[in-house]
Amino acid sequence: MNVISVTRNHQSLKRRPKRSTTRVDLTSMVDLGFLLITFFMLATSFNDHKSMEVIKPVSNGKTQIMPLSKTLTLMLSSTDKVVYYNLPATQSEDMEFYIDSTNYGSNGIRKIIRKRQEEVKQLYSNQDELFIMIKPLPKSKYKNLIDVLDEMMINNVKKYAIVAPNEKIDSIVALKINESRK
Repeated sequence: MNVISVTRNHQSLKRRPKRSTTRVDLTSMVDLGFLLITFFMLATSFNDHKSMEVIKPVSNGKTQIMPLSKTLTLMLSSTDKVVYYNLPATQSEDMEFYIDSTNYGSNGIRKIIRKRQEEVKQLYSNQDELFIMIKPLPKSKYKNLIDVLDEMMINNVKKYAIVAPNEKIDSIVALKINESRK
């Protein structure tokens, strides 16, 4: 008779530990996230829209005449250029005045405004006396008007107005720069 001996391996006798799953219930974390989002939405203050203040003149029946030595006129053209001029203190049919154009950058219109502010400061000892007339021509771009208004804020110009180019002098300037004012 053949005897078969069976030996058991000692390692097989050891029991393996039970593996547990590492699942985390995140339901409460989602609730907490929504509570935090709601809290911060209600607790924070949103930025107010910043807009430019427009001051309209009060009509009291009297017209106030601004001396031309305090003014600067900017005509916005369709070629991304701003045409500027100063009128002499006394106007006549054969008067001469200087017309030039520049760009909307810091080396362009900003220099012109600051130069004119210095001239007005020398004449009236106050640069706030400068009055700038902004005259957009019909084919000018809205972006250019915004750029000029930004320059008014940057240069701290206190007095300016957006005016239609309806004067005789505007026709002369528009003809010189090959633009139509209508």
